Amino acid sequence: MRARRFFATLSFALGILLPVRGATEAPTALVARIDGEAVRCLAPVSEHDCARTVLQSLQGRAQRAYIVRHGLQATDAEIQALRSYNRAFEAHDRNQRARKLRELEARLSDVALSAEDRTRLQNFRAILVRLARYEADVDAGLEQIEPVPEEALKHWVERSKLDQALYRQYGGIVGVAASGLYPHGARAALVIDYLADCDCDFIDHRLEPRVRAALADSPRMVFRGAMPDFTPFWKRAIEPSYMRD
Repeated sequence: MRARRFFATLSFALGILLPVRGATEAPTALVARIDGEAVRCLAPVSEHDCARTVLQSLQGRAQRAYIVRHGLQATDAEIQALRSYNRAFEAHDRNQRARKLRELEARLSDVALSAEDRTRLQNFRAILVRLARYEADVDAGLEQIEPVPEEALKHWVERSKLDQALYRQYGGIVGVAASGLYPHGARAALVIDYLADCDCDFIDHRLEPRVRAALADSPRMVFRGAMPDFTPFWKRAIEPSYMRD
């Protein structure tokens, strides 16, 4: 359920953490100014954690500026294409689970099945039955599935267009993540260029060398192929089957 897992993760990442009334705010320290805007970290400052916070701020600003400068904003048509893929994937996923449930019922009727295999298949069947019941409740109007937020769709479209554009410009090492390939070296090169041109003041002078060292790090997994393919998942064919029992 690749698309569902991604959207759940992305929705969480884009969520807004609202302050609790009456809660005491944790002390922070001003550690940098980027184009006049303050970047703060929890005090006392952890160099490692704070450098990551500053780097994330730099990455976000550099990428947003690049998207705007090169006209890579998500269009309505692109967002609709992603929504259409998601609907098609959910329908495919549902049909596949129904087929798998029928297969499990047939296999569990085999009296020669070992006790270990029977337990494993029964556990798998129980999961599929719960999902089928939930979807039946959705169809009956008893449950609701929240749509993927527009901001999440926009973010994913723009990230895909950005990564392709960055790799064309900078090249560099390519990393492998659960969501696919990403231009690790090109993303770092963009931030390095941004640092050279922006009005960046590291008030905590310990952080700049840590940030630059992080930009030089290699990805956890490196793509070793000849030609990386950054085609987004919603422009690829839906796999016929991904379930294994």
